[in-house]
Amino acid sequence: MHLTTQEVPVQNLEVGMYISRLDVPWVQTPFPIQGFYITKQEELALLSHYCNVVYVDQFLSKVDVSSKLFLKGAATKQANQIDPRIARLINEKARFKPRIESYNISRRLKREVKSASHMYQKVTAQMSAMYKSMMQNGYINIQDAQEISSQMVSSIVKNPNALAWLCRISDDDKTLHQQAIRSAVWGLVFARYLGLSRKDLTDIGTALLLAPIGKCKLPKELLYSRQSNEETNEYQTHVELTLEETQQMFSTSHQINYILSAYCERNNGTGYPRQLVGNRIPFLARVAGIADYYEQLINPYPGAEALTPVEAISHLYNTRGELFQRELVEEFIQAIGIYPTGSMVKLTNNAIGVVVEQPEKSRLRPRVALVTDSMNIRLEKPKIVNLAKDPTDSNGVPMQICKSLKSTSTDIKAEEIHEKLFGNTNWLTSLVQI
Repeated sequence: MHLTTQEVPVQNLEVGMYISRLDVPWVQTPFPIQGFYITKQEELALLSHYCNVVYVDQFLSKVDVSSKLFLKGAATKQANQIDPRIARLINEKARFKPRIESYNISRRLKREVKSASHMYQKVTAQMSAMYKSMMQNGYINIQDAQEISSQMVSSIVKNPNALAWLCRISDDDKTLHQQAIRSAVWGLVFARYLGLSRKDLTDIGTALLLAPIGKCKLPKELLYSRQSNEETNEYQTHVELTLEETQQMFSTSHQINYILSAYCERNNGTGYPRQLVGNRIPFLARVAGIADYYEQLINPYPGAEALTPVEAISHLYNTRGELFQRELVEEFIQAIGIYPTGSMVKLTNNAIGVVVEQPEKSRLRPRVALVTDSMNIRLEKPKIVNLAKDPTDSNGVPMQICKSLKSTSTDIKAEEIHEKLFGNTNWLTSLVQI
């Protein structure tokens, strides 16, 4: 190792550092073998995905490296103050339910999107009616949520990219019921990847569809801003309020209630309502919790800034072991992908596109529908590029994803892309009217 080269944990990396060596073979990563400068946040996310530590050249780096060599500081001091038993529980290896299913994609994306579009419209209408009933009458038909979840499971099992796509193109809708639907989709995609049973998938989906109903009983301002401990404590009663409804329909020992009672708990004990730690949180609640948290990062309530999927994944990875167990976060990233279906991305040739499908064995090189060319000229019809086949641009330069974009960074409308790729968008218009 060169005298100016230092080992740095990936959590401590910053833009401006020069990476001279990895802790894995270069050929197993998309990075240039000769070394490179970190120039953007997306590269930090990719490095976190591939490596635990990297080797940074202090001489070539444009920022101070010496203070980033070890995992020290406030976090270590705080850890020393934690009761040793609690610290042991926090660091305990995540326990998983055994994989009992091996799901394979059984339907092509275009066919499943067309089928799922009609189902998504129906589900949205049903969920909207359920939540309106809850707000107006204080009543909700929970059995409807189970049926909705079952329909979603059927689609997710056939091809998880279809509902993931529909979620991303409807993410302008910040209503409680629409956020519940999207959370349920992320939870089902994750549970499918983990090989859980269809019953477990249905229960996770049902729980996430029902999770926000307690919020219907809270003052609306608490959903958007909490300025004091009293307001935070009142907001956190939404879990209890939800359980008041679900326990009337399900027996108190029902798995859905277990999920709902603990999906807001966190690995380090900072969650609520019982401050459970690590594996003391039921496994399916841990699965649902990380899916719900991810949805809140990319589609927060009005007033908060949304993260791109890459930024959200990077946040989850950099805080793994804290809010969520390390192994669970890594599995979630594998399930969702760094560039989830529906993400808007910019390629190395400056073309802009939308991720339409992630091959299960090549998630960093998905299929992308280009909507503008390298000169930022709008394409009449989206051009599908399969990055797994190592395509090149007009100059023979390999094309890769350069960065993730916010959906608001262009004037290209989601329904326009959907119509050009999959046809009729009447169902999208009807969602707005519900």
